[in-house]
Amino acid sequence: MKKLLFIGNTRLGDAIMSTGLLNDLCKYYDAKATVVCGKVAAPVFDDCPIVDKVITIKKKKYSLHWINIWKEIRFTRWDIICDLRSTPIIWLVRSKKRIVLRSSGDKEHRIVRLSKINPTGKKPMPKIWISEQAHVEAKRYINNISGPFLVIGPTANWAAKVWPTENFALLIQKLLAYKELLGAKIILVGGPGEESVGQELISQLKGIKPINLIGKPILATAAIFSLSKVFIGNDSGLMHLAAATGIPTLGLFGPTDDNLYAPSGKNAMFVRTPESPKELMNIPDFNHKTSFSLMKTLTVEIVEKRVKDLLQSTSS
Repeated sequence: MKKLLFIGNTRLGDAIMSTGLLNDLCKYYDAKATVVCGKVAAPVFDDCPIVDKVITIKKKKYSLHWINIWKEIRFTRWDIICDLRSTPIIWLVRSKKRIVLRSSGDKEHRIVRLSKINPTGKKPMPKIWISEQAHVEAKRYINNISGPFLVIGPTANWAAKVWPTENFALLIQKLLAYKELLGAKIILVGGPGEESVGQELISQLKGIKPINLIGKPILATAAIFSLSKVFIGNDSGLMHLAAATGIPTLGLFGPTDDNLYAPSGKNAMFVRTPESPKELMNIPDFNHKTSFSLMKTLTVEIVEKRVKDLLQSTSS
């Protein structure tokens, strides 16, 4: 079996979108992979049967972390190196074949870009491997109760991408009256450090007590998705995770570009603000780290209509 070095991403969403390419490469070349990626992304590959080892990037000033990565990979004779970051170190190790993703100026969707280096020539659709242990952990989080489950992702890695929690609360109230979602339990998901957004939403859900799983491990969250009816959430890594599990997924977009980051999969859709990302961010002194929500023009009515489209398209 061949040895593949897969230099991947630091962000969760990008890592998830790369899983289809990793799967295709390992099948095409009959290879097992060593994956280099960021700390947040690393758990995505924990249950992956085609991965022998995950090397976590521990960032240092002046990109000196790549020296440590090179020290870990330099003595292996690689059959294939696939580099999604165009790093110089791949030319300092031995390999029979090198596959490098070049920058496209961010004009194409990530999956389209990855298809250009896919030896199969196809779009490499994201794939998530979930162990039985992760399923057991997920069932423990929901106290082994049965669904249907409506999963809400009210958080994002910057506030400008976050749809107002009062809108989520109103949408949830409306959706629980749908025949497809009668008796559904609400599950909230998000990343570590985003718990305050969940608490804000919970305070606005009158008469509804959701299961709050914000901050739980990635693969247990993926297992939750696989048990659920639908996911609705902001553009985030968990949105991509939901789509990768095959659950009907609706991503909410505003200041980020759906042309580049829309969720991928036959059961995935998106809806966005009437304004483009450029229009939204064309405000004085815009800073994605400090700006408040730019999602307020995306109304509950617009999102509800798209949810109906999603449920109708996935009902058969």
